[in-house]
Amino acid sequence: MLKLKTKSVIIEMDRNDLWQVGTALINGIIIESQNKWMVYYRGKTEAGFIRYVRLQHHVIFLYLEEIYSYLDRMDLLESLEITLRSLYRQKASY
Repeated sequence: MLKLKTKSVIIEMDRNDLWQVGTALINGIIIESQNKWMVYYRGKTEAGFIRYVRLQHHVIFLYLEEIYSYLDRMDLLESLEITLRSLYRQKASY
């Protein structure tokens, strides 16, 4: 069920659907980081790159924290950070 209000959207879904939404958001961050944020980031550190990506996707990270907190899978956000660090290392090696 989908309800639209003036400044909010309420979506009722089961846990599997919520899992798929979280996965799609994470995949979107990874793809955009590969194609866009690695090119635009001018810093010199992994931690800086992670902060940069989080700033670019601030609202998405808030949604992911809510989704994975509800699903009790906060380890997936840690996995995303590891993936972003790996992307940065690949860029730095070129």
